[in-house]
Amino acid sequence: MLTVRTMKHVATSRTIPSFRSCRTVSSTPASLIQDQGRMVAGYAQMLVHDSQRQWRDMMWRRH
Repeated sequence: MLTVRTMKHVATSRTIPSFRSCRTVSSTPASLIQDQGRMVAGYAQMLVHDSQRQWRDMMWRRH
């Protein structure tokens, strides 16, 4: 049985290098930069959610 311990074990569009269904002529440097921007934004969002989870866990254990 597969055990998922952290969010890093779950593959999402944020963890895939490029989530476009197929590369086309539009794979210009501009679209690659957009992909990188989406990945960075997704990673930042994941960090925010993780820090919020840790804060809630800490507050829960305090009471």
